[in-house]
Amino acid sequence: MSQENVETVRRAAEAWNTDDLDAFLAALDPEVEWHPSIEPALEGGETIYRGHDGARKAWDDYRGGAWERLTVRIQEIRDLGESVLVLGHIDLTAQTTGIRFHEEVGQLGTFRHGKIATVQDYLSHREALEAAGLSE
Repeated sequence: MSQENVETVRRAAEAWNTDDLDAFLAALDPEVEWHPSIEPALEGGETIYRGHDGARKAWDDYRGGAWERLTVRIQEIRDLGESVLVLGHIDLTAQTTGIRFHEEVGQLGTFRHGKIATVQDYLSHREALEAAGLSE
């Protein structure tokens, strides 16, 4: 089952990068919880996107808010049995200025019935590895 989880993560990233919302949602459990590390709007407090409606809101926030474009580049995926650790980078282009950013990111995801159930984003590989109980 865990190799299937790795493939689900790959499909979700590909869907995100190719602007395929339906394929992105298909990889997510209907009750998914996504804890982003990059807040799309600085409202104070932690944003948590819940369910497919929340995933649609995240899609809109990251694609229509401050960012003209946000793409994911997976560097490494580690199958941890019950979870999957993703280490990679995101490329961001600011909507109003066109300034490009390149950031290291990590994600730790859990699964339910073959779909992504929870996602926790991290702003560095080190943070993600520590959260997964691993070291570099």
